Amino acid sequence: MNPFAYARDNLAGAWQVLLGRPEGLARLDTSIDGFWRSFAAVILLAPFALLSLIGPHAPAPEGSEAVGPITAARLVIYGVALMADWIAFPLIFALIAPFFGLGSRYVPYIVARNWASVIIGAMVALIHVPRILSVLPVETTPYLLLIGLAVALRFSYMLVRTTLAVSMAMALPIVILDFLVSLVVWSIFDRLA
Repeated sequence: MNPFAYARDNLAGAWQVLLGRPEGLARLDTSIDGFWRSFAAVILLAPFALLSLIGPHAPAPEGSEAVGPITAARLVIYGVALMADWIAFPLIFALIAPFFGLGSRYVPYIVARNWASVIIGAMVALIHVPRILSVLPVETTPYLLLIGLAVALRFSYMLVRTTLAVSMAMALPIVILDFLVSLVVWSIFDRLA
């Protein structure tokens, strides 16, 4: 198995799923081995997560409030947070999916979610690049992040609808739960940093 071709195919499938195209599921490796391999997509996500972490710590222009430099200790804490976030929702969803009759769709959903996270992570990281390079005013970053969050939530919604084949009334709570789990995990580790 060529790991580059494997990643490319799964990312292409995830992109189709994010666009609401069920045929993208056929490009994903939704076998049990593919399920476990999909967790390795965090390796592809890590550089984007690093960019997102560096963004707020980039040197601020004069007259702006700086967050402060990112330290090695912070990087370690954020690395642990990324791993905790990476596994928290799949574990929680594994417990609740059977109660809603979604147990048979769990593996395809998590596989698609893991690979799609790389795409969404790249999109959000790109928002931080102008801040890191001091190309745009610092004041624009929150607005860009808000737009990025809206797009990410929309993609998550399409992912849930497409992979789990559920109604909007079922999809929205799943998207919100996924978002809240990430928010809680990062808030906990942010306090430690």
